[in-house]
Amino acid sequence: MSICSNRNLKSLMLTVMLVMFVSCSYARQADWDQLVRNSAAYTDTSQQSLNMNYRVLSFERWDVNQETGELTFSDKSGHKLLTRFQFVGSYSERSKTWLWSWGNASVLPALSKRMTVLRDFGEKHHFPRLTDRAWSATLDDAWQMATIANYLLKAKGIYRIPFEEGFVFLMMTDVQFEKTE
Repeated sequence: MSICSNRNLKSLMLTVMLVMFVSCSYARQADWDQLVRNSAAYTDTSQQSLNMNYRVLSFERWDVNQETGELTFSDKSGHKLLTRFQFVGSYSERSKTWLWSWGNASVLPALSKRMTVLRDFGEKHHFPRLTDRAWSATLDDAWQMATIANYLLKAKGIYRIPFEEGFVFLMMTDVQFEKTE
């Protein structure tokens, strides 16, 4: 009689543990989906504001200076828009992977330090896409990571820069027109 009861108890415990695991997985997925929605809404608003107030899309040229942490937009007329930035990460079209800036040796630590907030948030909420240095991804996933960074860090907007094998995503913090003398 005790063997049967012991088996039933083990079976019941395994079932309860499985239900708890599945429930937690669904809750985490719902939390992730909400984070993605909030991030998309915030980024849509911040991008519209950035374009309306600073006409970012009207500039013909951009230059990145990793030493100063500045992204400068300019045009033939001499107008310049100066922004401070943080590297979010990069997407490789060749390997179909996302790489967080904090895991990229070619990024100066000062230009990725704010991304540790995302990694900490990911650890707290068990979101591996925010904690794993690199992972298989699509370009849509890369945009999603940039929007999440923009949202969680309350940045001014994001900018995607092409490179030979993919794209680098930047998060703009301070934005201002260059002062004219």
